[in-house]
Amino acid sequence: MGDAMDRCMQINRLKLFILILYALIFVQSDLNAQIIKFSNCKFTYDQIDELVHNKFNEALKKDNKKTLPYNKKKSMEKLNNEWDYIDRVFNLENRILTYEDKKKGKEKRKKESNFEIRDENTLTIINMREIGSEPFFNKETSKVDFKSTRVAYAVIYYYLNEGIVERYTFSGKEKKLDFIQKCKSNYSLPGSSDSKDIASGSGFFINRDGYFVTNNHVIADCRSKSKITFNKKEIEADLIAKDANLDIALLKADVTPRNYLKFSSNRPEKLEKVIVAGYPFGKGLSDDLKFSQGIISSLKGFADNSNELQIDAAINPGNSGGPIVNEDGELLAVAVSGLSKDVAEGINFGIKGSSVMNFLDVNSIKYTYSKSSTFSLGNKKLNKLLEESTVYTYCN
Repeated sequence: MGDAMDRCMQINRLKLFILILYALIFVQSDLNAQIIKFSNCKFTYDQIDELVHNKFNEALKKDNKKTLPYNKKKSMEKLNNEWDYIDRVFNLENRILTYEDKKKGKEKRKKESNFEIRDENTLTIINMREIGSEPFFNKETSKVDFKSTRVAYAVIYYYLNEGIVERYTFSGKEKKLDFIQKCKSNYSLPGSSDSKDIASGSGFFINRDGYFVTNNHVIADCRSKSKITFNKKEIEADLIAKDANLDIALLKADVTPRNYLKFSSNRPEKLEKVIVAGYPFGKGLSDDLKFSQGIISSLKGFADNSNELQIDAAINPGNSGGPIVNEDGELLAVAVSGLSKDVAEGINFGIKGSSVMNFLDVNSIKYTYSKSSTFSLGNKKLNKLLEESTVYTYCN
């Protein structure tokens, strides 16, 4: 009897110890979730670096000298070798970003700024800056100078799951990509144990030849070939074309889809009903294709971007690259991002179908217009169409 009681007490002590240990781990992970680190950031694209090279070539050409091709890989290696480190630390509790970097042979720099939550995978900083106009190559300094300057504003996007930093400059209707950096990140999507190693999103077929569209930021820095889940199998896909400014990528898988989406022949209208299809939070929730619905709120996107439209239907991490369709199943836009509920309710964005078609035309890819219809497709047929044409897109 005494031995049994002793064993029972030992078991209870063990259970209590496990509960305490679990609580400590849970609290610690919750505290860690308040701090997001982007460390060892490396440039993968720099607009100024390419601009300097092109202007240098123009000067060589004027002097009848041989020009040099731009080698992006070597140029980025040279640029990155100029830095000891570039680090960023986000404190989600007080919304403060601490930015620290150090150039080789220089003193380290450290500053703080506020940031906003654009969606659950994207943080943003918006600031005014002065940019140069009419660039020219100054032979005396061997640098690019500018004849004048103008005021513009910059938006820096931090894609948490991908560890990618992109800065765009907006001046009037002009939008330019300044640079892209790839960083090591301690962030992981909720519901995914290995999301630090996997970038995921959604995509959709545009014809029966296996071509599909997604967002560029979904596949921007894949270490291996992108993949889709097709008929419950992993299928590799080749990158055919991309547009970082538009945030669109075109890929091709060696499959014949059962269905594909056709572009609407009508222009989108305010208050038009829309459905968003995709895989929010990857497959952390479930393997099922998920839907949200709402209306078109505006025919312009973030910062009056004419390539985008605004909707109030929910867009979550993992929806990126998924289709936005009308009740007839016609493609109106491609889901790209949204503002967090902490910032604003129901403000989400999609890349207009017309902009996607222009991108496909440039790359000589066939697609189809849908015939106009006065009747909605119906839930059952619409669900079947989207199930057969939308894919889970991911990579390591």
